[in-house]
Amino acid sequence: MKQFLTFSFLGTALGYAHRKRQDGPVDSSTSPDCTWYDTALDSSYDCAYFESMWALTHEQFVSYNPSVEDDCSGIVVGNSYCVEVNYGTPLPTPTTAEPTATASPKPSPTQEGLADTCTAFYMAATGDSCQKIVDKYRTFTVDDFLTWNPAVGEDCAGLWAEYYYCVGVPGTPTTPLPTPTTTPTPTGPSPTQDGIVENCTTFYQAAKGDTCQKIVSKYGTFTQEDLITWNPALGDDCSGLWAEYYYCVGVPGSPTTRPTTSTSTSTATTSSGPSPTQTGIIGTCTSFQKAVKGDTCAAIAQEHGTFTLDEFLEWNPAVGSDCSGLQIGYYYCVGIPGTPTEPPATTTTATNPGCTSAPTPTQPGVSCSCKKWHKVVSGDTCASIQIEYNISVANFNKWNPGVGSDCSTLWLGYNVCVRM
Repeated sequence: MKQFLTFSFLGTALGYAHRKRQDGPVDSSTSPDCTWYDTALDSSYDCAYFESMWALTHEQFVSYNPSVEDDCSGIVVGNSYCVEVNYGTPLPTPTTAEPTATASPKPSPTQEGLADTCTAFYMAATGDSCQKIVDKYRTFTVDDFLTWNPAVGEDCAGLWAEYYYCVGVPGTPTTPLPTPTTTPTPTGPSPTQDGIVENCTTFYQAAKGDTCQKIVSKYGTFTQEDLITWNPALGDDCSGLWAEYYYCVGVPGSPTTRPTTSTSTSTATTSSGPSPTQTGIIGTCTSFQKAVKGDTCAAIAQEHGTFTLDEFLEWNPAVGSDCSGLQIGYYYCVGIPGTPTEPPATTTTATNPGCTSAPTPTQPGVSCSCKKWHKVVSGDTCASIQIEYNISVANFNKWNPGVGSDCSTLWLGYNVCVRM
């Protein structure tokens, strides 16, 4: 007897060094006096393994685990089985008939509200989540888990490591559900917002600073209306765009390449207009210009000198009030019926006849006492000139009132004052 107890203790010590206590589901019929468990990790864990590893007789093992038949059938891979009762010491002889167990042994600690009918338990480990536990067993759903363990909360924020949770009730399958043999429908990356179309084939992860129009411009294969239809959580004004989230940018039938466009930058005058253009462009447009690298809304207005910046924004609303939606390679309206075809005629001499030293042409209202001039070239803006010559906005507008407070009438090829 002494030799048997020593061997049993040694087996227990070895098991302690290699196994966790009860780290798999436990059948409800398992001995309620069980004090140590081992888990069947694969099909090689049979009666012979448990009985040899833990120095048990066959009668002891099946008596501790009534779910295991005398022929050793009933062992479920992943479940934990009792290999020691009453810490290895004999149980006292009962003076009365022992009642039949009506509930599973409940380990400790557990949280409040755990299902009374629970038949299988799992100790949560650091890093676990409700979904991870569900994926581990594949015999119940997240909703089932939350119902059996209400203290974890709907967001699973109350899941605590080293606590036991219910992972089975009467009727719960004891083996994982078979994996479908058909290829599942792709669900796409995560995170995504609610309502994204189910038939999405292409996704894009939004970056900080992105706008709907920037995403549309990046791909050039769909419109902003398409983007919002596929991703309704964005909202009509795109205020729901979140950085680091994935958005649908393609569905079956979406083009995979940008539309072919002409390489010419000359103005088109066809009634239907060139392509691509952005949505919302005015229907009465008679003249178009393709945006090139370095263009801004103000620069386009200045280059033509026949319309204001406000008019350009009105004809091309998709660029936005701050012009952040201007896309290279897209055509924009630069004229409607009644728009002048040439900039307003101006005098080729200084406004003040006494300013004989001023170059020509200059814009109306330029200061006669100007000491230094700058000839406007393509790509210039009021801001770029002010930076180049270290001029304040107030002084530049004071010396050159003809450019307008919004700089919409800064004309290409004309001279402006940059030093007094």
